[in-house]
Amino acid sequence: MQEIPFTPLKSIWLKAAVAGSLWASVEIIVGSFLHNLSIPFSGTILSFAGIYLLVSFFQVWKENGLIWRAGLICALMKSISPSAIILGPMIGILSEALLLELSIFLLGKNLAGYITGGGLAVLSTLIQKVVNLLIMYGFNFVNILDALYRFCIKQLNITLLSPVYLILGVASLYFMAGALAAILGKRSGSNYLKNRHSIHSPPEISLQLQEPLFSQSTVQHYSFLYLALNVCAMILCLFLLNVDLILLSVLCATAYIGFCIFQYRNSFHRLKKISIWIQFILITLAAAFLWNGIANHNFFSIDGLIIGLKMIFRAILIIIGFAAISIELKNPLIKSLLSKKGFANVYPSLGLAFSALPGIIASLPKSKENLKRSNFSFSTVLKQAETLLQQFEKDHKKRLSVLIITGEIGQGKTTYTLNLVKVLKEKGYRVGGFLAIGIHENDKRTGFDLLDIRNSRQFELCRDTPHENRIQYGHYYFSRTALAEGNELIALNNLEEIQLVVIDEVGPMEMKTQGWAESIARLCQSGQLTQLWVVRKSLVEKAARKWNTGNVFVFDIAKDPIEAVILKYEEILNELEVNRIS
Repeated sequence: MQEIPFTPLKSIWLKAAVAGSLWASVEIIVGSFLHNLSIPFSGTILSFAGIYLLVSFFQVWKENGLIWRAGLICALMKSISPSAIILGPMIGILSEALLLELSIFLLGKNLAGYITGGGLAVLSTLIQKVVNLLIMYGFNFVNILDALYRFCIKQLNITLLSPVYLILGVASLYFMAGALAAILGKRSGSNYLKNRHSIHSPPEISLQLQEPLFSQSTVQHYSFLYLALNVCAMILCLFLLNVDLILLSVLCATAYIGFCIFQYRNSFHRLKKISIWIQFILITLAAAFLWNGIANHNFFSIDGLIIGLKMIFRAILIIIGFAAISIELKNPLIKSLLSKKGFANVYPSLGLAFSALPGIIASLPKSKENLKRSNFSFSTVLKQAETLLQQFEKDHKKRLSVLIITGEIGQGKTTYTLNLVKVLKEKGYRVGGFLAIGIHENDKRTGFDLLDIRNSRQFELCRDTPHENRIQYGHYYFSRTALAEGNELIALNNLEEIQLVVIDEVGPMEMKTQGWAESIARLCQSGQLTQLWVVRKSLVEKAARKWNTGNVFVFDIAKDPIEAVILKYEEILNELEVNRIS
């Protein structure tokens, strides 16, 4: 038997999950409020609130690396949003956290570090807006703004000042707003530390079982090839537009937009808003009236109108293209890729943060009247954070062990498991799940059937015969109905009386978040049932690390007798019973 031990998350990742989930709840509640009322500078207000929150938390948990981790979790929580536009908000959130973290690292855990970091973080929202506008409209946008500024100065009979002074003035206001947020956050956190023992602990937040993160959408099909295609298509269209090959750029862009219409329906969500078209009209008119108006006293220019239309064409291309790229970035395979590159701690932390998010949102006051009735204060939020950390520590360790039966392809894993199930049933254990029974014709394997362990019902899962209504994977064509039935057999609500759930097999489809992957994720997250997986040898390590399981015990059918598996299973059951009593 081989043991792959469970490695718990470090304390700093649990704290980052708390801070990230609370930050995300502020983004959701305050962001929705600002959006519904169409309040200007909503991004700056959210940035102000984020810095206040992070600096307050940092007074309670002064650990290097906490802030950027919280920012990463909050940004990833934003990425799960159904909105097609995720790149901007994700980059903004992560930039704020990194700037604050860097400032504290360089200047120290003091007021100077907080003020500098907070100021730069809120200022970054202005810089991001400027960069976004330059990406959308190109540098002609700068020329139009400069002409508009000079026109306004002239009309007001004010001595001509360089636009640089205006930019510096606005930047100073943003920096001071961030510095103020940091000062208030420092004060709030320090006051909480002085009075924390006199603050009543709020009720525990109910951690809710969530849908598996980065699960494979049944509507949207992801592809790294399409991701690369989107990036290359945008670069090509923009290059042709910049070198004034207008006709060729229009043809390429039209073809690309047609592809996006077919592949990504959500990529047009932003273009459905009236506000963006009002912005387009204003920019086109500004270009037409200001492009040569100041110099030549000609307040309508055909050249300016053409420049304006090119800017709008560029903006539409950028909006659709970035929305398409944002959709492809939700590819569940990115999770597996990042996990291999040192981000294995992120996803368990993210799962904890998501499990707490509904409870956090429900606990926060939603109106001015509720705010008064609840005697709400930010100290309550910080107390809630410490309580939530204790819940995370407890829940994170509630990971049940998994048994894996392994062997080479065709070696007899299913037969071994079938015999194991028979012995367990004879001993009185309640076993559920399914086995994949190989189907042969003329000594050749032609497919698999699923065997329902509880009632011995057997039904077709896949065959090697092509079928247009089936899902092809490798050499086999899988029945959609059978896949749905198999997932139902291992759904939590169908396993209430079961002690051990068997899944045969956990294979290449599951490694790519297909097949039984989402059902396995729910079972692992629930912490209610011990699982037994049948896994080919080449995939054992991947399967053991893919989901947030407890200790994994691997039994090789060529070396380990059935009695060894039963003995280990009975040890796990005894440990569970002891834990329930304690």
